[in-house]
Amino acid sequence: MLIMASIIGVICNPIILAATDDFALSGIDNTGVVETVPLPEIEPEIEPEPTKASVAPAKAPSAGVAAAGAPVATVAAAPVNNIQVAGRTIQIVDVADTVVDSGNHVNKYGSRFLYGHNSAGVFGGLAGVGVGGGFSVTYGGVTTNYQVANVVIFEKNAESGLLQLNGFGDYMYAVSLAVFDGVQYDMALMTCYGTSYGNGDASHRLVIFANMI
Repeated sequence: MLIMASIIGVICNPIILAATDDFALSGIDNTGVVETVPLPEIEPEIEPEPTKASVAPAKAPSAGVAAAGAPVATVAAAPVNNIQVAGRTIQIVDVADTVVDSGNHVNKYGSRFLYGHNSAGVFGGLAGVGVGGGFSVTYGGVTTNYQVANVVIFEKNAESGLLQLNGFGDYMYAVSLAVFDGVQYDMALMTCYGTSYGNGDASHRLVIFANMI
């Protein structure tokens, strides 16, 4: 009867066992007996190896783009022969005559004379370089620094084409040698100045005379 009562008590009031809980029946010597409920074994999931079709080859960085995707700054190389003046670096081209048009660069006649248009990309800032100002010329792999010693405004005679002062003289040859008023300078820079004639020419010429420093 006691055994039946115990069994009935367990059935009527069941104890819910966890996976590793111990249990004991009242009135039964179960010393050393441990009930263990085995857990189902779970097969480990094995990820399939990627096939050749699913593996995308690494792309090489595009030109102008870094590996991380950041744009690469492209710096244009300075012309081999150039003048750096008024915040600009301008190419120098050798010519055999002072009447050769300079286009978008600076022409070099002889060893002491550079001339160019009064345009934004060439000598447009030359008027702002006064006495005491400076510029540098790189030619044949050698860079020379200059300091402005004199600034002269010449007239360009519309009829004769002569470079004059107060309507007299012809200073073009002397300017091409960097000479003015009997003084020899190391370099002369020239550009258009004054009233434009509308054909790339103007009423005056701005000439800067400079010496090496």
